[in-house]
Formats: sequence, structure tokens, C-alpha cells
Amino acid sequence: MTDKDIRALKEQQQKLHHVSEHLANERTILAWIRTSIAVMTFGVAINRFSLFLIEFGQAVPGSGRRMNVHAEQLGIGLVVLGVLLMIGATFHYLHVANTIDNETYRPSRAGIIVTALAVLALGGTSLVWLL
Repeated sequence: MTDKDIRALKEQQQKLHHVSEHLANERTILAWIRTSIAVMTFGVAINRFSLFLIEFGQAVPGSGRRMNVHAEQLGIGLVVLGVLLMIGATFHYLHVANTIDNETYRPSRAGIIVTALAVLALGGTSLVWLL
């Protein structure tokens, strides 16, 4: 094997690695999209469940609209969180794609931590609401 062959193999390996990084980035945004859809769907379900609470409040004397307010707010909050996740994922995908192309990629943990805390806060709120 000549030096020319070795250089050609290294170049091919480098190109494949570059493609692999972009494919991993695409898998990541697809996971964020699925998560965003799930969060929005959960928010819509909770919001629709609040309609049941309205009917229940009218059927049972003494339980008014007050119990429904929190369910509506929680549902709307989850839908907003899902939309924000989608927007953030799109910007993150574009940023990562550019840094991969420029070979300057550095992982950012702040966005993941903020997202996890937001989901934890809304999930904890829904858990408290259900208890």
C-alpha cells in the first residue's frame, strides 16, 4: 500500500466521520421533535380534561370552576413548553450543523439542564395537581 493509498483512505474515513456526525445531529433533532409533540399532546389532553372538570363541577354542587383553572393553565403551559422545545431544537440543530462543518463543535449542557428543569417543574406541578 502506498502513501497515496493511505492518504486516500484517511480522507475517505474523515468524510464518513463527518457524515456520521451530521446523521447523529439529525437523529437528535428527531428525538426533540418527538418529545415536543408528546409534551404538546399531553398539554392538550390535560386541557381537554379540564372540560370534564367543568361538567363535573356543574353536576356536583359545591365544586365550582376554581378546580378547573389550574388544569387549563397546566395544559396551556405544556403546549407552550412543547412549542419552545421545537423552536429551541431547531436553532440547536442549525448551530450544531454549522459547528460540525466548521470543526468547532463544543457541547453545551446549559440548554439540556434548562429544558430538564422546565419539564420537571411542569411534571411536578401536574403530579401535585393529580394528587
